[in-house]
Amino acid sequence: MTFTVFGEVVAMEKLEKKSETIGEVLQECLWQAVDEERLTFGVFECAKLLHCNAEDVMLCVLPEAGSENIAVHIQHTLIEAFCWENDIRILKVKNAPHLSESLSTFKDGVKSRSVPADVSCILVQFPKDRLSYQDEKIFDFYDDMISDDIYPKPIIELPV
Repeated sequence: MTFTVFGEVVAMEKLEKKSETIGEVLQECLWQAVDEERLTFGVFECAKLLHCNAEDVMLCVLPEAGSENIAVHIQHTLIEAFCWENDIRILKVKNAPHLSESLSTFKDGVKSRSVPADVSCILVQFPKDRLSYQDEKIFDFYDDMISDDIYPKPIIELPV
């Protein structure tokens, strides 16, 4: 069974993916962005992109900073403030080393993607065509999370 949305066909498989966790959806979104070369890594490279083309940024992913590294905490605070000011979605994830490993690994467990070691900040740019199912799910999650006045905001755990 298929449905037509704005002249495009949406397969039932998209409707059956509701059981995925937000961590799995975010991981798939990041994999797509890596494959399409839409990711910017590292605080300084991200700051450059935000300064020049903030309107091209779809999502900012920040790994949870340990309390022992005050410099990273200050950098994250500044990046977050800039993203808030420019209506850029921000999601925090647990475990930076796991984030790097997750980005370099395909679904079948094969490690063959080239991902920079610095994942202290990741910016995802908008796709050239249209948003994927995962991109839309991330937007929905973010909108739901922001509309709830619950603090602190959740920190997403990527699947192992």
